[in-house]
Amino acid sequence: MTPPLLEAVDLSVTLPGPAGPVPALDRVSFAMGRERLGIVGESGAGKSTIGRCIMGLLPPGARMTARRLRFGAHDLTREAAALRGGRIGMALQEPRHALNPVMRVGAQIAETLRRHRPMPRRAARARGLALLRAVRVADPERVWRAFPHELSGGLAQRAALAAALAPGPALLIADEPTSALDVMAQARVLAIIAEHARERGMGVMLIGHDLPLVARFCDRMLVMRRGRIVEDYAGGAAAHPYTRHLLAVSPRLGA
Repeated sequence: MTPPLLEAVDLSVTLPGPAGPVPALDRVSFAMGRERLGIVGESGAGKSTIGRCIMGLLPPGARMTARRLRFGAHDLTREAAALRGGRIGMALQEPRHALNPVMRVGAQIAETLRRHRPMPRRAARARGLALLRAVRVADPERVWRAFPHELSGGLAQRAALAAALAPGPALLIADEPTSALDVMAQARVLAIIAEHARERGMGVMLIGHDLPLVARFCDRMLVMRRGRIVEDYAGGAAAHPYTRHLLAVSPRLGA
């Protein structure tokens, strides 16, 4: 039996609040392989907190406990920082938050490459331009020289995605990577992620609140409510009332 790429058992998180600790995750357990796994639910359900636990990016004052939180042979409760950005990549909701506003895009992609895969500057530039072409940037030289504010939302998202994919991660966490984009740009970005997942054998965790969009992209979905996973949904008839509710409130053309 192939061991899971990522496994969490009884993962719990509390965050500091004005009246004391606030539970964000409550004994969450799941496993994923090199597949496309969606995590869906309303705002505040704990979706992004799972991604931040895996990346080791919880805010100050947060308390995390887990019976097991592993990435392959690595214990993420102790080794997340060493894997972050290299073996595990992350694409954020707003690319201009992920990209440094005072650095040219090319310099940021090259820095990511050289940090995780030491190489000469010229080789990093050639590899970076190839990555921009791979994420379907029509004029990679212009984007390489640009500052983030000089790019459209779709181009900035693809540049941030190129930086996340640069070290060749085994797992990409995409935290609502298309929410700020129009429908056509959303489809292009998700198609790029799917293509790289197939070519590299990469696992993808797609976090979002748009259940139909996530369902079209992912092999299965974890449906979250109030810090807990209420259903592992793979399409068809939903077992949990909350999943049925999410499906029912999705708008339908002509209704």
